[in-house]
Amino acid sequence: MAQQTIDDNSLLQSLFEIFRSHGYEGTTISQLSEVTGLKKSSLYHRFPAGKEDMLTAVVNYVSAQLHQHVIEPLLDSREAPETRFSNMIVTIKAVYSDGRKNCLLNVLSLGDAKDKIKELLNKDYSDWITALIKLGTEAGMTQQEAAVRSEHFLIVVQGALVVQRLTSNMLTFENCMEYEQRQFFKRGGS
Repeated sequence: MAQQTIDDNSLLQSLFEIFRSHGYEGTTISQLSEVTGLKKSSLYHRFPAGKEDMLTAVVNYVSAQLHQHVIEPLLDSREAPETRFSNMIVTIKAVYSDGRKNCLLNVLSLGDAKDKIKELLNKDYSDWITALIKLGTEAGMTQQEAAVRSEHFLIVVQGALVVQRLTSNMLTFENCMEYEQRQFFKRGGS
């Protein structure tokens, strides 16, 4: 019988998609096996602690992607703050498929994610907020104004994903991102 193989990036992307669709408690080893094309024994060989190891690997993978494609570009001062913000909007719209895909943070916050997982997710959230605050201050906002707008933005991202899922209005996320793009740098209030 041929040995089953899958490269690490494809494996983590597949695991990510199933966890963000079903959450931790709602995802079974059988589903993970099916989505990756690996037998359960192969999954346990790669992830000895099972589903918990898989989730930790997924959270680390998502964290690396978030830093590479969202946070680091936000901090790259070679582009104007408005351009970096616009590029971030394009990236997150792609990551969330214009609101049709869940946020891992949102899905995992519903269940009994381990403290280690919550710490990793909290760090990513804090890093994203910090990058947005830096962007805002570079654009001339006060530290407090940048902090308020940055937190508001991330709340809108999460809220729009939830509302779109609830209402099935496929324009909710898109409309909210367009509005935030116009509002984030607007002078004289949010």
